[in-house]
Amino acid sequence: MNLKEVKKIKVKRIKESITEKEFKKLMSYVRGDDSIRENTRINLLRTFIFLYYCGLRLNEVQELKIIDVKNLLKNEMIKIYISKTSSERKVYLTPTFKKEINKLFDFTIEDDSNKIIHKSTSKKTGINNIVFIQQVNSKMKEILGEGFTSHSFRQGLITEMGSKSINIKIISNFIGHKNVSTTLGYIKPTDDQIKNSLVR
Repeated sequence: MNLKEVKKIKVKRIKESITEKEFKKLMSYVRGDDSIRENTRINLLRTFIFLYYCGLRLNEVQELKIIDVKNLLKNEMIKIYISKTSSERKVYLTPTFKKEINKLFDFTIEDDSNKIIHKSTSKKTGINNIVFIQQVNSKMKEILGEGFTSHSFRQGLITEMGSKSINIKIISNFIGHKNVSTTLGYIKPTDDQIKNSLVR
């Protein structure tokens, strides 16, 4: 195969997982970047915490309202509807997730019916799904580089749970998959996990 033929081959890129390290880098960068408009900053930060702690899909985060977050804080669990599978899944509150929520929400000034991710002109109106996916993925690529998308959060959470030997049925149920084989397809060991497993 000559160089010209090699260049024509479309390389299947490695899909990277979001670990705590990448999550902290994203949060720090977005908080410190003065070129990001305030509404965009809040939308990104809120999105990142819900993706990181819950493994939600981006469109599921966009459907959440302030009342959902209040109920999550009150009950330490909420049910959300997943349109992709026409089913429900539960989202749970952990102590670190609670701290992140309390940093990013001021419930004294936000109406219960407001979307947590919204346009700057209307807190009741969500952002177009395609536009928001592009915005989130573009910012992630800018901060973390190639191979990272909003789905990297979901993959990272599933991989971390798998590395802790959590029963695959529990992971599958938590993440909202109907089939365990779908969940298994998400488990992609990180570089550190592979390095730490080397025996020679």
